[in-house]
Amino acid sequence: MGGKAPGVDAPWATPGARAVCAALLLIVMSGVSAAGVRLRALDGRDTTLAAQVADDRWTLVMLWTTYCGVCRSQYPIISAFHDAHRGHDASVVGIALDGYDNIDAVRAYIARKPFSFPSVVGEVEIVSGAFEAATGEAFTGTPSYLLFNPARQLVAARSGTLTREALEKFMTKTP
Repeated sequence: MGGKAPGVDAPWATPGARAVCAALLLIVMSGVSAAGVRLRALDGRDTTLAAQVADDRWTLVMLWTTYCGVCRSQYPIISAFHDAHRGHDASVVGIALDGYDNIDAVRAYIARKPFSFPSVVGEVEIVSGAFEAATGEAFTGTPSYLLFNPARQLVAARSGTLTREALEKFMTKTP
């Protein structure tokens, strides 16, 4: 990730992204208090990024919006990854950056364009700020991804497209 071209041989994380893993780990572990990273479940309940990251398997967080054309092309790829790995070594959670005021539109969008991974809703200003603080890189839009290892440590971040093969290869090479 970290600005590298997508593909099987491309490294996901730059040295700079690895250097700031501790920053997002603090955000993840403390949820709202560290950086105001508040999210909302589709049923209207408040949640946090910490609640979305599993402690026993890899977690891929996909940042998306209802109006993102590239995101639409990624849903089948990310859903296939989620379906192949959920329940044993990895899962995916989406964060729709359409904002809390648009939660009904997000629900309707998901009903029309279903994908297999669960999603929550976030405010773009809050989530993008946390992304930038954690990775040291500018948030350039959607789709963007954060990858957490089974110890809940951020090990990679990427803006743009992602292949299932690159993701799986990275997971096998990274502790």
